[in-house]
Amino acid sequence: MRINVTFRHTEPVEELRDYVEKRFQKLQKYSDGPMDVNVVLTVEKFRHTAEVVISGDGIRAAAKEEQGDMNSAIDILSDKIERQLKRFRDKQRDKKASGATVAPMAVESVIEKEHADHPVIIVEQMDAKPMSVEEAVNQLQVLGGNFLAFINADTNSANVIHWRRDGSLGLIQS
Repeated sequence: MRINVTFRHTEPVEELRDYVEKRFQKLQKYSDGPMDVNVVLTVEKFRHTAEVVISGDGIRAAAKEEQGDMNSAIDILSDKIERQLKRFRDKQRDKKASGATVAPMAVESVIEKEHADHPVIIVEQMDAKPMSVEEAVNQLQVLGGNFLAFINADTNSANVIHWRRDGSLGLIQS
């Protein structure tokens, strides 16, 4: 993680640079890869402005804060940008978690329309993730459906697990 501090309309102060690096170093936990943190500290009369732009590892975040003194502007700015990164990380985690639970193959279902003479076929595309039979059973119970089509991780073939009329589970292997 590289932290670049730029001073505008003021002389560079080493204590402020160290304070910025200390405050923004804790953001490393929100990224696995390299990350660039560019902080610009500006002084205009009585306004102390701190701006930050973070980029790298698929992350792009920016924030700006204006206060009466520079230390409080840096504190508020670091909290603000940390909330943004936490929200981004949580969205990414939720996106990965929801994608991992989807059945792995295209499913065709036939729906009869009362006024139509021919059936309508609706094709749903799903992400492919090989899973074991035990994982498929867990997914079926969690999702609450009647069947689940999946790629069997052991045999690498398409399988369907379904609830039978007697209440037990059935497995169709191809």
